Amino acid sequence: MNVLLMGAGSVAEDPPPAGDDRDGSWFDPCAHLGRRGWKYLSPATRYLLAAGHQALGRRYDDPALDGPPSLRLGVVTGTEYAIAHAHRRMDDTLRTAGVRGISPAEVPAFSMSTPGSQLAIGTGARAFSVTLTNPGTAGLEAVHFAVTALRTGRADRVVAAATDQAPEGDEGGGRLDGAAAVVLAAPEAAGPARAAAVITGGVSRFVGRGADRGRDPAAVAAAGRRVAALAAGTHGVRLVVSGPAVTEPFGASLGAAVATALTATGGSLSRPGGEFAEARHCSVSGLLELIALARAGETALLVSLSDSGHLTAIALRSPSRP
Repeated sequence: MNVLLMGAGSVAEDPPPAGDDRDGSWFDPCAHLGRRGWKYLSPATRYLLAAGHQALGRRYDDPALDGPPSLRLGVVTGTEYAIAHAHRRMDDTLRTAGVRGISPAEVPAFSMSTPGSQLAIGTGARAFSVTLTNPGTAGLEAVHFAVTALRTGRADRVVAAATDQAPEGDEGGGRLDGAAAVVLAAPEAAGPARAAAVITGGVSRFVGRGADRGRDPAAVAAAGRRVAALAAGTHGVRLVVSGPAVTEPFGASLGAAVATALTATGGSLSRPGGEFAEARHCSVSGLLELIALARAGETALLVSLSDSGHLTAIALRSPSRP
């Protein structure tokens, strides 16, 4: 069963112009969340709520779902740094002022699942709320998890999302804040609305290192075959590999392996070796690339990489193509 991508939303900081000293005021939650109820939520949670509401076509003041639609809606969230700032602040407070210095209202921010749980509460999603935390790939892994949940009947609709707040001390690293969300649906539950894209499959792999500490060529080739199989026999497939800058050589070798394997099935890439996109928005980057590909109507393979060797791939096509 293919899965339909029905809606998308994102709140992502753009890279600042050269010499621009950002003051952190780029995101105004009032426009997305109203003027109450978010004071003690972390920035990453605010970003996620904004993106999730956009994807579902909701306003912040819409009532949460109830009844069967609520029971058949799930939320899965990927993140890497969503609560890193809260942990740092609490740790500093405990070492200086002690436990009395921590506000009870802030304590829930200690849990990595808080952003996703807040989105599930706000929308009324009761099928499940799951948080994934693998570095770099967690955003696209949320999509992979959602596709599996829909195919196995655990839900009719799933919000697959990611949110991150760049870690403290990363000013020179260029990582940025943001959140993104997509709504995926089983075809029979999609209703009359037109899908933005069709998700046709996904795969998750780990590619280890060889004796020379580079990526094991045999493992890269095997991963390339698995990714290429998602679009076997298809011509003009766009391949986008998203990952931290340090993974670009890994991405290049994987792109070559995908191209070779796809050619063997009678298919081809639109660009030899594919494209590498630096993951500036941490775990959110994979979802931002997915949204861009869906809006462009691309037949594509999208891969998220981590420096540790994990990769997650999603295949998609335009709903107008067979």
